[in-house]
Amino acid sequence: MKIILANEILAPSVNFLGTIKLKGKDSRARTKLVNLLTQQVRELQESEQELIDEYAKTDENGKPEKAENGNAKIDPDRAKEYLAEHSKLMLERVEIEGGTYVNHIDDCEKILNDYDGELEGANAQAYDALLDAFEAAQKLEKAGK
Repeated sequence: MKIILANEILAPSVNFLGTIKLKGKDSRARTKLVNLLTQQVRELQESEQELIDEYAKTDENGKPEKAENGNAKIDPDRAKEYLAEHSKLMLERVEIEGGTYVNHIDDCEKILNDYDGELEGANAQAYDALLDAFEAAQKLEKAGK
């Protein structure tokens, strides 16, 4: 199975999929997808941390300064550059691929197509992006790519 999603939709997709009540085979398909997405979320978090480290305001010892909430402070002189780089990172598209089973794409697309709950906000965006990704994967699969 291989689908393509933007980084910005990874965490909302994991959250959305966690809200769906499923049984048996459908639950198994969802869990495998969530595991693949969670791996990508971890990689994204590492990339975000690298950006923060690069743009953090440092003290006289070169250590990142911390805000009251414990997060690193971004150097105000470089904040615009940091935000631009972070925006690029979030818009990057990643391939979600991994050890699933033969009909996983079909099962996940069916779960999404059959979902009859009401959606709004981040869940609606995640639902739309996931369905688009599975539809694109199906087209590529049928085209033999």
